[in-house]
Amino acid sequence: MLKILKYQFFAIFLLLFVVSGVISTNEPIFSTKTLPDEQEKLELFQPLIKKSIDKGIDYEFLRQVILDSSTQFNEKYVQINVSLYKDTTEKTEPSTSSQIYDKLVTEEAVSKITYFIQSNLSILTQAEQRFNVNKDVLASLLWVETRLGDYLGYHHILSVFASLSLVDQPEFIEYNLKRLRDKYHPSKKEYVQLKQLLVERSKAKAKWAANEFISLIKLKDKLPYKITEIYGSYAGAFGLSQFLPSSFSKWAIDADGDGKFNLFSVKDAIFSTANYLSQHGFNNNDLEFQRKAIFAYNHSTKYVNTILLLANKVLENSHLDSTNTGNTK
Repeated sequence: MLKILKYQFFAIFLLLFVVSGVISTNEPIFSTKTLPDEQEKLELFQPLIKKSIDKGIDYEFLRQVILDSSTQFNEKYVQINVSLYKDTTEKTEPSTSSQIYDKLVTEEAVSKITYFIQSNLSILTQAEQRFNVNKDVLASLLWVETRLGDYLGYHHILSVFASLSLVDQPEFIEYNLKRLRDKYHPSKKEYVQLKQLLVERSKAKAKWAANEFISLIKLKDKLPYKITEIYGSYAGAFGLSQFLPSSFSKWAIDADGDGKFNLFSVKDAIFSTANYLSQHGFNNNDLEFQRKAIFAYNHSTKYVNTILLLANKVLENSHLDSTNTGNTK
């Protein structure tokens, strides 16, 4: 049984023993609850603690963050999927596919994006002039990401990265191997390949998660809220613009000049998004550069197509409104 849950499992064991008299299991159990004592929790996250200290993070502050009651291990964040049957090569360029996210391209969406632009016209115009990223694209991207701030995510960001950073530990490799065996029922040869793919992916994901965790720790003095209070997506992105901590470090902007970087603020989120796209080559006069910049934001051709289609519909809608207004005069 995994050491990280020995106390919780022992309590469950005693309860079931009293009820049934016998209990036997070989299945690993993972918990989302508070570990029984501080030392147990620190032992669980020791691999992450070591990596963080090696990157210069102060141990006492790190200890406070790990022991915070909101920071918890959750097994759903260490569930890694690999497959022998599909191409998982990372794409670096948008494809020629014309697919879109149909549910995001609706009349209601166009109406809400248009209203958002009208309500924040001054901010969007300033961002457009400074970064050469048109307001229709900016607003459409924020719609796709968070429905303009209505869906910001409910995952505790520190817990996402802290949990995922452990995915390369032996017990979680075995945990995911069992999941994959149950899913694919591989032959012996396929099992060897599957395990190799899983180990490689787990190492990469653990390294990535640890680096994002460390990036978030380093943001503590730049944010208007505690890092233990941030909630966002399953992948660890947060704010209206859904930046990862590493992206935040590079491209977030304090647009309102209050001395803090706040992606839950409309102005900071808009300027930060525009800055990201601009730094990745966005150009209002070149569709190819627009596609590449948006693809850098999210490596999905459907994502790129959806944003550009929405932006065109919003632009058409604004022209139609202007024409109708002119005809009534």
